[in-house]
Amino acid sequence: MVKQIIFCTLRNNNGATGGPGGVLYLQMITLGSEILGVPCLYMFNKIKVKYHQIGVLLNKLLFKLLFKGKKHTYFFTHDIEMAALLADLGLPYSLIFHQQGPVVLEQSNMGHKLTAKMKKYYQETERRAFVNARTLHFPSNGAADMYFASEYANCKREEVNLYSPLYNIIPQISPVKPVDLDLKYEDQYITLFSLGTLTVAKGQDQTVKFIGEYVKKSSKPLRYLLVGRGPLRDQLITELEEIKKENPSFVYQYFESLSHEAVMYVHKISDVYIMLHRISIFDFAILEAMSQYSAVILSKVGGNLDFNKEQNVIFAEDTINNSSLLANMNISTFKQKNYDVFCRYFSKKAFIKQYEAFFKNIIVNEN
Repeated sequence: MVKQIIFCTLRNNNGATGGPGGVLYLQMITLGSEILGVPCLYMFNKIKVKYHQIGVLLNKLLFKLLFKGKKHTYFFTHDIEMAALLADLGLPYSLIFHQQGPVVLEQSNMGHKLTAKMKKYYQETERRAFVNARTLHFPSNGAADMYFASEYANCKREEVNLYSPLYNIIPQISPVKPVDLDLKYEDQYITLFSLGTLTVAKGQDQTVKFIGEYVKKSSKPLRYLLVGRGPLRDQLITELEEIKKENPSFVYQYFESLSHEAVMYVHKISDVYIMLHRISIFDFAILEAMSQYSAVILSKVGGNLDFNKEQNVIFAEDTINNSSLLANMNISTFKQKNYDVFCRYFSKKAFIKQYEAFFKNIIVNEN
C-alpha cells in the first residue's frame, strides 16, 4: 500500500533552473504536499561541497541510509544515479529522463571528454536505472524516439516499461521591463528571439542560416535577439554581420547572458521564437515563448514535435518546399494559437491533471 510519495534527485535545489533539480522544484511548488490524498515529500541534495563528484558520493551514501528498508513508499526520480540507487535497494520508482539523449552522447555534445571508466559507469548506471523502473518517462514523445534511435542507447525500447511523456511546466509570471535592459517592442520590425547554448546540438548555426534566408522574404525588416554563450559564438556573430551587410534593414543584438526576469521580458516583446535544434528533448524556453504569445519556428526533431498540438508551430523544414509560408505567415494568428495551446496542454492546471492521472494508476497497481 502506498502511504507516501517521495520525489527525489541527486541535484541541488536552485529553483526553476531546468534539468532534474529544476523540474523537481517545479513539482514541489505545483503539486504541493499531497496527491490524491497521499502525502508527498521532495528531496534534493542535502550535502553541498565544492567538488561535484565528492558531493554526489556523499549524498548517495546519505540517501542510501535514509531510504534503505523504507516501506509503503513510492519514489519518483529525475536522474539515473538516484534511480540506480533505488534499484539497488529494491524500492519501487518511476524515472523521468531529462538528458539530451544517452548521457555519454550528451557529454560528448557538450565537449566533455570522458575516460573509458566514466563511459562504462554512465552506460551501466543508465541501463540499471531504465530497466528496473516501474515506469520510464521522457519529457516528450520525441525525446523517447530520439533516445531509442541512438546508437548510444543502453537498452532497447522493449526492455523497459515506457509510459506516456510527462510534460514540464514553467513558473507563470507577468514580465516587466528590467531597468538595466535597453530594449522595447519595435513595431517596425518582426522581432525574432533565440535563447540557449551556442552549440551544434542546439542548432544555433542552422538558426542563423535560416534567418539569412527569411530576411529576403519577410514583408517587414527583421530584428534578431540572441542570448547565450558557447563555442559557436564568434562564428555566429560573423555570419550575422554578413547578413546585416547584405541587408541594411536587418538589425541584431547579442547578449551573452540575461537574468530570467530579462529573458521573460524579451519573450514578451518578441514576435517569433526560433530554435532549429539538432537535438531537442523539451525546451523550457519554448514554453516561455508560448506563454508570452510568441509565434514559434522550430526544427522538426525530437521534443519539438510535441509542441505542435494544433498546427500552431511553423517547422523550418516545411518552408523549404513552400517559400510562401514565411512570406504569407500571419504572425498575430500564430501568436494567439501558441498561447491557447500553452493554456490547454502546458499550464499549471494541465500539469497537475497529468500527475493525478499517473499516480491514480500507480496507487491502484501498488496496492
